[in-house]
Amino acid sequence: MATLVLDNGAYTAKIGYSQEKVSVIPNCQFRSKTSRLKTFTANQLDEIKDPSGLFYILPFQKGYLVNWDVQRKVWDHLFGKEMFKIDVCSLMNTNHF
Repeated sequence: MATLVLDNGAYTAKIGYSQEKVSVIPNCQFRSKTSRLKTFTANQLDEIKDPSGLFYILPFQKGYLVNWDVQRKVWDHLFGKEMFKIDVCSLMNTNHF
């Protein structure tokens, strides 16, 4: 059984299975300054051709978690269908915790 490890830092999140390569991704969201106001989460920044029109939405300020909504969206992205495909609800119903 592989163990998934998350090091949730204020600027980056490091995530990966034990004994495998670790992914280092930004722990934030990016929002477009244009009229479309599209939001990108974590490593979705790689999809953007011109990042100059973006601003950061950070979950941490001065080392403290102050924006839980952004942090939750980053975690949903990390554990969701786009990255590690973890069903947290089913894990909580077992004796893993």
